[in-house]
Amino acid sequence: MAFFLLFFFFTMLFPQHLRAEAFELVEKDFLWTSSNLKETQSLQPISQRNQREKKVQPIKTQSYKSYLDQKGSHPPYPFLKPINKDNRSLAEIKNGRLIFKKTGRTILLNTPSFPQGASPVPPYLLSTPDGKWVLVVYPYYLHQDKENLYLTEVYTEQGNRVATYDSLPTHVSASRSDLFVSPERTGCCETIKWTIRFYSPRQGKVSEYSCPEGFCGDILFTKLGDRGPFAIVQEILGKVGEIGASMQTNFYIVENDGNLSASGKALYAIREPHLDQKRVESLSPYSISNLISIEPLSEKGSWFLLFESGDKRKGLKLISNNIDPAPSPVFLLPKDPWMAGKQEMKLGNRHLGKLPLLGITDSGQMNFTLFFEGGKEEKYIKEVRSDFVNILVF
Repeated sequence: MAFFLLFFFFTMLFPQHLRAEAFELVEKDFLWTSSNLKETQSLQPISQRNQREKKVQPIKTQSYKSYLDQKGSHPPYPFLKPINKDNRSLAEIKNGRLIFKKTGRTILLNTPSFPQGASPVPPYLLSTPDGKWVLVVYPYYLHQDKENLYLTEVYTEQGNRVATYDSLPTHVSASRSDLFVSPERTGCCETIKWTIRFYSPRQGKVSEYSCPEGFCGDILFTKLGDRGPFAIVQEILGKVGEIGASMQTNFYIVENDGNLSASGKALYAIREPHLDQKRVESLSPYSISNLISIEPLSEKGSWFLLFESGDKRKGLKLISNNIDPAPSPVFLLPKDPWMAGKQEMKLGNRHLGKLPLLGITDSGQMNFTLFFEGGKEEKYIKEVRSDFVNILVF
C-alpha cells in the first residue's frame, strides 16, 4: 500500500515533466524498431545459403495492395479451406433444435444475448470440409455500427459444444482441421479494416491481429512454405497533407497451431507536406512494398526479413515476441487551417513550437497548453493511444 501511495504522489507531482520529456518532435524523419528487431547485414537465411541464384517472387507481391493492382482481386489463400454451409448430412436445425445425424443427439438451441440495438435473424449451420466440426451461426445487424455481425457456437461431430465466439470463423487451415481462420475485411476505401483471427476450438482460444479502422495500410497474409508457419504483416498508416505521414509496420509469425511465436514492430515518421501513399511506402524502409522475403535462421525462433528500396538492401533479424508498446505518432493541428503558424503549443513546461506539429511519444494522457496572439491561452488534456494514429485538433 505504501508503494502505491508513493507512486501516486510522484505521478501527481511530476506528470507534465515526464510526459513532455517523452515527446520527440519530428523535424525531418524518425525511425524506431522494437528491441527484438535488429538490423543486420551479415546473416543469410537458410534457404539462400546454397541457392543464391534461385529466382523467387518477392513476398511483397502477395500483399493485398500489390495483388489487387496486378490482378484486380484479393490474393488467394491456398493454405486455407472454406467452411461449408448447410451440410445436412451432419446436422440440421429443426423446430428450434439442433439435430446431429450421426449420433441422433438433439440439443435445444438457446438464443444468445445480442448487444443492445441488434436485429437478429434466424441461425444457420456451417461445417468443416472433413465433417468433424459443426458451427451454429447467429447473424445480427447492429444499427449503431451499420454492420452485419455474428455469434458462433462450435460443436464436435458427436454434438458436444466446445467453444463460443463473438465473430465468424470462415476457413480452416489446410494442414490442420482443428485450426479455424478468418481473414476479414470490413469497410471500404478510407474506412477499410483488416482483421486476421485464429481460433483453437478445443482450447476455446481466439487470437486477433488487426489495424485501426481508417488507418489501415497494406496487409500481407501468407504461409511461409507448405509446412511453415503463417506470416502476417500489417501497416498502420497516418497521413496529414499539410505536415507529413507516419507508417507503423507490425510483423507476426503464427505457428500452425495458432500460437504466436515471434512478433516485432517498426515505426517511421516523416515531416514533408503533400505526400502521396506511394512515396510514404517508398520512404519507409520497412514497409510491405519493400519486403523481399521472410526466411528462418538456424537459431530456433529467429527470422531474417529482407527489404529492398531502390538499390539499397536492409536486413532485420526477428527474435521472439515483442512485449514493449510501440511509440505513438501524434499530429497536432489547428482547428482552422488559416491559424497555421500563429498558435504556440506547450506540453507541460516545454514549448513545442507553432502548429501544425508532428511528434512521437508514449501513450497516455498529455497536458497541452495552446497560446494565442494577445496572450490568451487554453489548456487541454488529450489521450494518446498506442498502435494508432493520433490526430489531435486544437
